[in-house]
This record gives sequence, C-alpha cells and structure tokens, in this order.
Amino acid sequence: MPAILGYDGKSHTEKALNYAIRHALAYGDALYIVSSVATKDSVDRDNEIRNIKDYVEAARQRAADAGIDARSLIEAGPPADAILAAARRVGADTIIVGRLDKTALDRVMIGSVSEKVIRSAHCTVIVVQ
Repeated sequence: MPAILGYDGKSHTEKALNYAIRHALAYGDALYIVSSVATKDSVDRDNEIRNIKDYVEAARQRAADAGIDARSLIEAGPPADAILAAARRVGADTIIVGRLDKTALDRVMIGSVSEKVIRSAHCTVIVVQ
C-alpha cells in the first residue's frame, strides 16, 4: 500500500523525506509526496504553486533515483487537511510527517500539522523528529 509524505521543503520535512525513502524501500511502497497551497490571492497563489512544484519535484526525483515509485501531489487548503485527504484518496496505510519544534503557546494558538494529522488519520502516522 502507498505511503504519504507531508512535505514543504523545510528542514524538518527534509528529515521526513529521508525517512520516507528508507520506509518505502523497506516495505516496497509507492510514495506520494504531498504539499499544499493555502494562499487565496491569485498572484501569490501562482508564485506559491511554482515554488511548491520546484521543491516537490526535487523530492520526488530523489525518491525515484533511490528506486521508489514516487509521485507528487499538490493540494489546495491547509496542510493537515491536504495530507489527510490525499491519504484517503490513494488508500495510504502510512502517513509520514516532520515535526517543527514549536512552543506550547504556538501549538495552542496556531496548531501543529503533525498533531492534526495524528488526531484525524485513518492509518498509521509516523512523526519524524
């Protein structure tokens, strides 16, 4: 069954990408690399989509070079919602996300993608520190 990687090109998700590649190799899973676009302004959105395509394609290529059936998905909406929707759609049995160190106040005020995914996922969630 496929695995989902929530990916935004930042250092905490780079660690998750490295783990996801090892995981996919070990289990023979396809890997879907998911990122999201949350910007509503059309000019900013177009720029954001171009940026996302660049780093998601680079991650997909790294996984493919390692011998993994890797695919990229760019979803609309908040990251946790995008990851969860993609996981349901492709029938993923594992979701892999990175964890950004935030203060307790940050988590209360703005939440955490990894925490939202853990609370709502239908499958196993691996959080890479």
